[in-house]
Amino acid sequence: MKELILNKDHMAKFSYMMEELGFEDLRDPYWTSLSFIVTGNEKLFNKRHSLINFDQRLINSEVWFSGTLSGGEQRLIALAYNLFTNMDFYEFEDGKKYYISPLEIFSGVDEVGYKLAKNAIDMRLKFY
Repeated sequence: MKELILNKDHMAKFSYMMEELGFEDLRDPYWTSLSFIVTGNEKLFNKRHSLINFDQRLINSEVWFSGTLSGGEQRLIALAYNLFTNMDFYEFEDGKKYYISPLEIFSGVDEVGYKLAKNAIDMRLKFY
């Protein structure tokens, strides 16, 4: 797994967040891939307590798709949602859907976001 981590800061944040969530091992591919993405982006990491209910270990998906994130951050969090839920769309209360397309995710992020997204998929599928 260490080969997937972007840098020392990412590793420290990832370890910290997994500890915050109460995970002692990293065998849960859903939470590890989600945490991997959140801790690899500074803004997502700083918003982690609004994105995730740490006490109940639930995602606050309505916040994820509220339109408050930049385009690249939105794409990364959409990928985290897909890796966590196995769903290729998020459905709003009014029935409108936000579709999660791999092409859109990878074409709409910078170089660091691309590596983060690719490595998160490897983590989720345990290709390391």
